[in-house]
Amino acid sequence: MSSEESNRPELFIDNERFDWDKDVITGAELRELGSLPDDVEIFWKVPGQPDVPVENERVINLTEHPGPDRFSTQSVGSQAGA
Repeated sequence: MSSEESNRPELFIDNERFDWDKDVITGAELRELGSLPDDVEIFWKVPGQPDVPVENERVINLTEHPGPDRFSTQSVGSQAGA
């Protein structure tokens, strides 16, 4: 892995790794990157905190927390763990 690649933020959507070369990403960009349909909600999984809903216009700073940024999805209206 080149040093340029090692400086890229690590990003996972539903445990699948995606390449992203910016320090920030919007909900709309996450949806496009992961080919996510409009009928799923996106959540940012921050260790030690409740999952954060990610609307299309929300901007996520991928350098805010150490380690990879992880996002999960669920069908609109469903409850986590149900």
